[in-house]
Amino acid sequence: MSSSRSPTPVSSVSAFSKLPPIITSEADRDFLHELSSYIDREMGKIQADNEEQRYIVYKGVFNKVIEHVVAYKPLLTDIKKEYEDTIGAIRKGQREAVFLQEKLKAMASEPSTIRNYKKRADELEERISIVQKDNARLETELAQLKAACMEREKKEEKKEIPKPHLKKDRRQIPGLSLDESTDLKVLYRKLEKLERQMKELNICYKTRYVSKTHKQELKEGLDNKVAHRDHLLWQSQVYREKRMRLKIALEAAEAYNRVKPPHQTVGDAVMLAFAQFQNSRAKEPVSTEGGDGLNREVTPSNVTVTTTTFEEDDPNKEKEAEIMLEYIEKFNELFEDGKFEEAAVHAANSPKGILRTRATLVKFREVKGKFPGRTPLLSFCNALMSSVKEAGSRPNEALSLDCVLCVLSENKLDLLYHWLAQDRLTLCLDVGHHIANHCSCTIPCKCGCQALAQSVFMRLQAHQDSVLCLLKQGRVHAGIQFARNKGVLSTENLTAMLASCPSLQLVHALVEQVPFTQESGPLLPLGVVLRTLVNKGQTDVMARCLQDLKQGTLQVGDETNSLFNAVFLDSETSTDSWIDICSHLKNNDFEDTALKLVATVTVVEALQNALETYAEKEQGYMQ
Repeated sequence: MSSSRSPTPVSSVSAFSKLPPIITSEADRDFLHELSSYIDREMGKIQADNEEQRYIVYKGVFNKVIEHVVAYKPLLTDIKKEYEDTIGAIRKGQREAVFLQEKLKAMASEPSTIRNYKKRADELEERISIVQKDNARLETELAQLKAACMEREKKEEKKEIPKPHLKKDRRQIPGLSLDESTDLKVLYRKLEKLERQMKELNICYKTRYVSKTHKQELKEGLDNKVAHRDHLLWQSQVYREKRMRLKIALEAAEAYNRVKPPHQTVGDAVMLAFAQFQNSRAKEPVSTEGGDGLNREVTPSNVTVTTTTFEEDDPNKEKEAEIMLEYIEKFNELFEDGKFEEAAVHAANSPKGILRTRATLVKFREVKGKFPGRTPLLSFCNALMSSVKEAGSRPNEALSLDCVLCVLSENKLDLLYHWLAQDRLTLCLDVGHHIANHCSCTIPCKCGCQALAQSVFMRLQAHQDSVLCLLKQGRVHAGIQFARNKGVLSTENLTAMLASCPSLQLVHALVEQVPFTQESGPLLPLGVVLRTLVNKGQTDVMARCLQDLKQGTLQVGDETNSLFNAVFLDSETSTDSWIDICSHLKNNDFEDTALKLVATVTVVEALQNALETYAEKEQGYMQ
């Protein structure tokens, strides 16, 4: 048995060469410890559930192992490659899965999309057929019209064409009587006067009026000069500061030379003077004690230089005062010469606004007479508002109110529109009230004053006045909705609105039920509305309201019993008040309307009494 067995050769056990062990030295053990520490440190920095970061950490560790173990590098590299290919295949499969899911959703919604497209195509085909029928009908009508026109033209051609006659102007010359119109001397004098006026107009056209481009050029030149002036003022301020510092240093040095303290330099004295000038408060004296026993000090009185010294020496103050005096004198000359427009522009652009005052406005207001163009007061107001941007501030409330009154007195609403759009006025409630009171239109307003007043009141947050302006413009529903949004829709405010603007449209809006709100009844009871109209003498509006309720045009509750519902829902009006309203209608020749209202009130009162009696009986049975 033993002799039959032959030993297996060593070379047949494996076809690969033997690999050395992984850990062969202390360096390998240290390397493994470092890898373990590196893994723990990196895993502590990342989130535990982040697979991507964990993969990056272990991938870096595996690379370090491959670089360290040289003998196993080919084998480990192949293993790494296989792992990376597998991970890449998994990621690719995940991306393809997301894409396929989206594609599956799109394919699932495709039948509904096709169905919608077919439905839309059917609708468009139906519309096309309707349009084609309309086109055919219109073409038929057009052909008929063309045929009728051709027949009419043929008939007109057969008629004789009338011969043209020259018309002679037989009107009388304006400003001349009949005898003067036939007098050659008078006609020649009139011709000379017209030629002279024509020549003056041509001269004015060439000298007084220029193109808008010239105005733009002047504005650019003025802006450049203003910028140059600001730069010069800045330079003057810098030089003034330098002069002040030099003068302080000079006086401090002179004081130092007079005293010469042993333990202080000239620089220390100058810095002390600068510090005292900047802080503007007293400093403790800097004392020095010499070796000879003498006490010497540089006190603030030796080096103090106050700002008033430099202000007194500042030549710009005197020059500025002289410029203002010359400006005022120039204004007076223009005003006395009757050049009011030039004087107005001169005053509006005065330095520091010395002539942009109410006193100047009063001076222009006192000028009386007839003027071919703008009045002096309007010229000043317009110049004042046009120069707001250059002046840097708007006129105060009193001056703005005077300008608005001037514009309203001359009915120049276009200027007022422009001033409000450019924000040139300082607004107040009086401005809005004067604009609103200037309107003389019947409701709705057509002159635009109420819209202007509404703009003013809305900027001032005066909601009640804004609502009144909306009502006077005929925008009743917008006004009520605005009052509801701003919280001013109370019974007192609604009564005041009706008293200020008693229109049938507002009466309808107050009496009818509002379907888009949670209110169960009208905004105002019918009796309150009628009493307000009686007090304002609006009997016609009151009668028309009652007729609309009776006819169902104005609906309150049930369509067939609007008047009954309105009276029934009114719990504030007493029987005596209803009788007074009916008497007022009867006295103003509305007997039928008064009779219907009396009958309705009687039925409602009887029904209410019956309901009260029934409620009392039910309460007695319950007890």
